[in-house]
Amino acid sequence: MILEIDELANVRLVNPNDFKEFCILSSNTRSATEVCEILEMLCDGNKVIDEEHLWLCDDLIREIAPDSNDEKWESAFTEMLDYASSKGWTENNGTLIRAHIEWAKV
Repeated sequence: MILEIDELANVRLVNPNDFKEFCILSSNTRSATEVCEILEMLCDGNKVIDEEHLWLCDDLIREIAPDSNDEKWESAFTEMLDYASSKGWTENNGTLIRAHIEWAKV
């Protein structure tokens, strides 16, 4: 799943059922701080790690995922979080997920 932020700061989840890929895609060259500020408008708790990574609140994904209230989706998302935890890619008891930021070529 890819959390996409377009040039107007609209946020959408691309491929919400792909639990193997996880990143933030910004359509222009915003800083990590600016990306975090956009996401904070949707859900509190996101944090900048460095210029290419954020701690992303798991509730943000649940809020914008179209199938988040489906048990199968939640189970797969939980498995993804467990895998991320095993790699050290979570913080705050697994509620924050390390996400790298990619910038689309404009």
